[in-house]
Amino acid sequence: MKRNTGCNSNHGCPPQLSCDEAKTLRVDCDNDSYYPYGNYLQYPVADIDVALAEVELQVEVESDIELPTAAREIKQMRRNVSLTQCKAIRSAMDYDKVKLYISGVVHKNIQYVEQCSGVLKDYSVDVPFTCSQAVKVYNYPDYEHLSQKNTVYERRFIDKKGHGADNCTSGAYTYEYYNEPIDCKLLASFVNDLDLYKDFDNWGRFNRITEKMEVGLFFKLLQKQQVNLGYCYGGKEEESSSSSCDTGYKMAHQPKSMKDRMKELMKRHEG
Repeated sequence: MKRNTGCNSNHGCPPQLSCDEAKTLRVDCDNDSYYPYGNYLQYPVADIDVALAEVELQVEVESDIELPTAAREIKQMRRNVSLTQCKAIRSAMDYDKVKLYISGVVHKNIQYVEQCSGVLKDYSVDVPFTCSQAVKVYNYPDYEHLSQKNTVYERRFIDKKGHGADNCTSGAYTYEYYNEPIDCKLLASFVNDLDLYKDFDNWGRFNRITEKMEVGLFFKLLQKQQVNLGYCYGGKEEESSSSSCDTGYKMAHQPKSMKDRMKELMKRHEG
């Protein structure tokens, strides 16, 4: 049994844990290959990052910052924005939108003095923020294929007497789909804030700052998709290739996509 060394020992998503390793007796392989979806005549395809939308997100944040010592005057304050989470899923209510879940921090570096003269103090603090939004997309995400996690197509055999199931032999058919995630790429940000100094002492020094911030985020939503690199894009024809770019003809003569073949294979076991 593996020793539990704590919940925060892994960085990122850890692999699935196993209690033991089976002894492999034999491995055989076979294969078949097909034209990539969209590959018609001389037109190649490629997996590229498709921009679904460019998003401008406004976040209003209010926070309290406690300084380690009383300050007479703030000399300088730097502000840097970074995202700790940007997750997106296709909306089940509106296919023109994705549900966006954003988390981040505004890192503030505060330099201040305690007296009229003396050492310049340096203090850093993170102001976290979280919000969720429904965002319209202009290029559709790929259609999601959902796996039936709790569905197992069990394979049983009759026993030698023909009186019931053979308890020593069984099998099953299960499957999983793997969808491309929607990613975020932060392009720019700004912080527009108001600092309110509070908790003054008898010498006119303060040790608490109430922050009211408008945080602006500019980012792209991207998804890796298989795109036709030919002269026809989105069903629009180029003038130089009107005869060879007929969308209906192409779709009728294209081989089935990998996802279509997978879907047919799964339906065979759904009855």
